[in-house]
Amino acid sequence: AIAGAMFKALVLPRKGFNAKTGLPPIKASWLGAKANADSLTEYKTVLSLATSDVLPVLYPHVLAGGMHMHMLSHPDFPIRLLGSVHLKNSIKQYKAIPVQTEMDIHSAIGEYRLTAKGLEFDFSTEIKVQGEVVWDEVSTYFKAGKFGGKEQPSEQVSFELDSLNEAEQVASWAVPKNRGKKYAKITGDYNPIHMSPLLAKLFGLKRDIAHGFGVLAEAIEHAGMNCKNNKCQVDVVFKGPVFLQSQVNLKQNTSQDKSRFDVYCGTNPKPSICGSVFEI
Repeated sequence: AIAGAMFKALVLPRKGFNAKTGLPPIKASWLGAKANADSLTEYKTVLSLATSDVLPVLYPHVLAGGMHMHMLSHPDFPIRLLGSVHLKNSIKQYKAIPVQTEMDIHSAIGEYRLTAKGLEFDFSTEIKVQGEVVWDEVSTYFKAGKFGGKEQPSEQVSFELDSLNEAEQVASWAVPKNRGKKYAKITGDYNPIHMSPLLAKLFGLKRDIAHGFGVLAEAIEHAGMNCKNNKCQVDVVFKGPVFLQSQVNLKQNTSQDKSRFDVYCGTNPKPSICGSVFEI
């Protein structure tokens, strides 16, 4: 079902976004959601995450991914996913979620901002357990182009993370050739850019790339930032691709900011991911 929704979101024609009309108020809910034990185990295995009796802080995003894709494929949503980029996320976990907990997941299309280069638009997701909000996030996507209206950048801007100064490498690991397919099997995200070098080249990339949230989960694990008090905020900006069959380098400057880390792909001097994890 997710793959079908992704196909619709990627390729079916859309009427296009116009600043005069904005985005439609599309919402989705999944009541009584539970993490599939086998999928969760595979997720931890593929990403080499430690075993735990609570959900990894990024896993609720995986659970909500199918809802997001169905919202993107809704006939009233004006933007085609093809050419859109997952730009950044801000996640807040207010309480750890035990693995067998029943959750109510609610997602909605949120705000949008015109920028000098195109359009940013948000998806907001909230998870409740017995009526209490335990986790929420804002996912921001970017679409290049001109979209009507005044064509002036919005006054409101989303957060930004700049690369660290004088950061030192603290960890390094390889992203295997089959990571895209394995992660897609767990999450349902079969975007062609993750599936094969040939398909990725058709979309303008030099080869297939890793799912950004998978690499982010590995980085948080290697940096030892796993929400030790169960209450934390994760902010991330995806600045470039992490290619499959590449070496990933994690850099930090603990004297500058212990909460921050940057992820580099191979010999690229610019970070692919800038992230932070801090207590709230």
